[in-house]
Amino acid sequence: MKKQWRFWEFLVLAGQQLRRNKTRAALTMLGVIIGVSSVILLLAIGSGLKIYIRQQFESLGSNLLYIMPGQMIRKGHYQPHGELAAFGGARFDWQDVRRLQRLPAVVSVAPVLFKSETTSFANRESQADLVGTTKTMAAIRQFKLAAGRFFNRQEENSGSRVAVIGATIKSDLFPDCPALGKRIIVAGSKYRVVGVLPSQGGMRMTGMGGLDNRIYLPYKNVFRLVSGQGHKFPFLILKARKGMVSLAKKEVELSLLRRYREQDFSVTDQAEILGTINSILGVLTAALAGIAAISLLVGGIGIMNIMFVSVSERVKEIGLRKAVGATAADIQIQFLLEAVVLALVGGGLGVGLGFLGALALNHFFPAVVSWWSVALAFIISSLIGIIFGVAPARRAAKLSPIDALHYE
Repeated sequence: MKKQWRFWEFLVLAGQQLRRNKTRAALTMLGVIIGVSSVILLLAIGSGLKIYIRQQFESLGSNLLYIMPGQMIRKGHYQPHGELAAFGGARFDWQDVRRLQRLPAVVSVAPVLFKSETTSFANRESQADLVGTTKTMAAIRQFKLAAGRFFNRQEENSGSRVAVIGATIKSDLFPDCPALGKRIIVAGSKYRVVGVLPSQGGMRMTGMGGLDNRIYLPYKNVFRLVSGQGHKFPFLILKARKGMVSLAKKEVELSLLRRYREQDFSVTDQAEILGTINSILGVLTAALAGIAAISLLVGGIGIMNIMFVSVSERVKEIGLRKAVGATAADIQIQFLLEAVVLALVGGGLGVGLGFLGALALNHFFPAVVSWWSVALAFIISSLIGIIFGVAPARRAAKLSPIDALHYE
């Protein structure tokens, strides 16, 4: 009971000492505050990105397979070969589409072309990702339009200048009026808007899967804008029958191997792509958090320096306490607690700052603060206080009471 009371006494003394030197304590804690808030914020961004990407993949639909040029993903690694825009490997044609469509485990196949262009209406502009495809895309993606319809087979075959626009394109070009029937300008040509997609959430990431800033066009229109394709497609999207994704993947690979080499194409499902992206994000987040943690080391050194100064300033106090019965262990605990309190208060303020930063970023970027990152911040703060407080505390504990009382 006595030991417990003495501990709380030391804790009160530590608090009183910090209150007497508020400015010095605040400046000492600054490194810990910056370090903890930076680590929490970067971990929050990493966690938020993983959730965002998972939601984006879930919104694409289920049982999907993606056929891409080159060995894009192999055992969790990104491995491009050759050169086709940013990708290497095979280019797929209508013979591939028809053969894959006939496979028993495949429901439907849609070819895909991508092209980034500026689109405009009246005096408004928006950067868009053009997606050249067929009407089959609507069934594969299970589109439920907010207004209008998807283009039909006749419009697809004739290359009619019709467009289905995403929610971001609609809000950019038609913030105060309906978009249906209006003619937008894409790459110098007019396209009639026949459909508007609902918002699918997430960030605007042109060329990287921002679903709301896409414009879906009949594929022949995008062929006119993309040079060097030779009326071939760099990507195919397939929908497998329910519960037959693995079988469909094997059938697709065997079918394509009749025309292409193994290194010329990749067949991946959503789980495989998601796992690869998450592993890349995990490494990136850890690296950034590690860099941010360097400021924690700086904060720890600052605490140690201030505690050494505090020991030098309070030599007579230490001598007096020892003269009236305080042991070396008591002195060591007192100074160690002061260092720990500095680190914990700084850690708490850093957590609060990290939370505020995450809330501010959520307006532009997904950021999710997880409980384990907060717990990690407090553990690290405690360790900083202990590790960097030991040396000054031991120095204070070793002072002779006689020498301390005569110290000038």
